[in-house]
Amino acid sequence: MSDNERKPSLNPFKAIGAVLAAFSGIRRGKDSKGDLQKLSPVQIILAALICAAVFIASLLLLVRNIVPD
Repeated sequence: MSDNERKPSLNPFKAIGAVLAAFSGIRRGKDSKGDLQKLSPVQIILAALICAAVFIASLLLLVRNIVPD
């Protein structure tokens, strides 16, 4: 592997994409390992927390709109 492949990237969209793929389970093992090499653990954790918060907020909004008061 070259140094460019091991160096963490600072693109937050790649981190969010990796987390969303992991949430949905549509990522291949090879691509997942590549993401772990390209992204820092802090980026992955922050992206996961943001995605989880958005998911929970959307579920709460959906339930509040469906269930009568």
